[in-house]
Amino acid sequence: MSAYSVKQIQVYSLLKIFPIVFSIVGAIIGLFTFFLFPTEVAVSLTILQKVMAWVIFLVIYTALMVVGSILVAWIYNFVSDRLGAAVVIDLDTKE
Repeated sequence: MSAYSVKQIQVYSLLKIFPIVFSIVGAIIGLFTFFLFPTEVAVSLTILQKVMAWVIFLVIYTALMVVGSILVAWIYNFVSDRLGAAVVIDLDTKE
């Protein structure tokens, strides 16, 4: 069994992949919200308004989720630096 200690999260590495992941998730949520199972408000929108609302939702969702995850990583780095503690991850090796 291997134990890895996570002392700090590199915020730059989060900026590489998180926007892509949250854009995909936001696109799927937006498709369900505006097109497949529209809410009461989205039912009365034209197709162009639905597309515009979907794009706006996608941008805002992605931005909020990326900022939120960076904030959590920054808080983790701050607290782990102050306390001198880190998360330990135990990984079993395959035989």
